[in-house]
Amino acid sequence: MKKFIRIFIVTTIILMLLLIGLLLFYLYKAKQAENTAATQQTASVLNRELPYEKTTLLDKELAGTENEEVIRGVIFIGDKEDESLISSAYFVNYDRQENIIKFFNIPGSMIFEVSNETHRELSASFAGLPQIVRLSHLYNYNKSKKGLKAAMFMLEDYLDLGIGHYLFLKAEDAEKIFYFNDKGESVFRDEFENLLRNGSRKEKKAFVSEVHKDKFTDISSKEYVELLVKLKAVGQSGIEFKTVNGSRFENGTLIKREDILPAAKDSDP
Repeated sequence: MKKFIRIFIVTTIILMLLLIGLLLFYLYKAKQAENTAATQQTASVLNRELPYEKTTLLDKELAGTENEEVIRGVIFIGDKEDESLISSAYFVNYDRQENIIKFFNIPGSMIFEVSNETHRELSASFAGLPQIVRLSHLYNYNKSKKGLKAAMFMLEDYLDLGIGHYLFLKAEDAEKIFYFNDKGESVFRDEFENLLRNGSRKEKKAFVSEVHKDKFTDISSKEYVELLVKLKAVGQSGIEFKTVNGSRFENGTLIKREDILPAAKDSDP
């Protein structure tokens, strides 16, 4: 009888321990599931409250031209012989309030140094980018929209003119707009001048569709059409061209901010 009682007590204790163990296991799993759900909920909240912030220079959004009183940009002209190079560039300063637009032609032989900060930021996207650059090679460093945007930032970093837009024109498209006269001065072609003065919106839209390539500019085709329409109000005396010669040396040409600003002081950024 005593032996039976001992067996009953031991069996009862074992069963109780098993039940306690199962209860503790269930409580552990329930707590673990609760913690997982809380973690996922917290992560979800963080993802909503902390969106990805664009911090690099190339991620910077450029302003639209619609509301700018003064539009400053750079037009890169492709080389006729080598499409990977730039033959020259225009710094464009368009004051819409004064109805004056100025074009400063800069030679492709221009050599300049990019600041340490700008070079460090751009090098994160374009490995092997030199700090001392030649204007003619700015497109060759990276043939993409971001490459042209980087070229604009490098030129602005050096010249500090307030350049905020860029456009790349292939040589054949640039020849529809500009040409150099017998004096070596850059001017508008007569056909383009006539389009500005007398062309309808439809004709200007057709012209833009010929030369506008989205991958070569930050400005939409619609904005370009509006710019051509508004340029009609600029009188002949309000259109100025200047060739910036700078100082030539053996390896290239040195252009300083001061080489451009004296002729643009009325619209000094």
